Amino acid sequence: MSGVKRAAVVAAAAGLGLTLTPGMAQAASASCYVSVGSSSCSSGSIPADAAEHYIYFSVRGGLTCAQADFRIIDSTNGAIVYSRHVGAGVASGYVRGLYASYYLRVINSCGGGGGKIEN
Repeated sequence: MSGVKRAAVVAAAAGLGLTLTPGMAQAASASCYVSVGSSSCSSGSIPADAAEHYIYFSVRGGLTCAQADFRIIDSTNGAIVYSRHVGAGVASGYVRGLYASYYLRVINSCGGGGGKIEN
């Protein structure tokens, strides 16, 4: 970012009473979709929320099979930190106490299944 643009951003933030620091984490999300003819998908990896140490998930079962199993997996060591089954509809919630980066893996589903994780 150029010096002029940076100064404008800092001035605008100050006017709103915000403080910007170089290490401030940005909100992130990653998703995956189970396409027709497939039974699984994996999302990209995102870090857990830096302040509250959570990952939020929202996963839906496939359209024709009305089911999915899913796992939230530590990107560094492959440990499964959360797993669950969802039938027809959507399962959502928070996994707390997380400090690394994670990805979503949806399995045993069908076309239309998938999900999203956010920090």
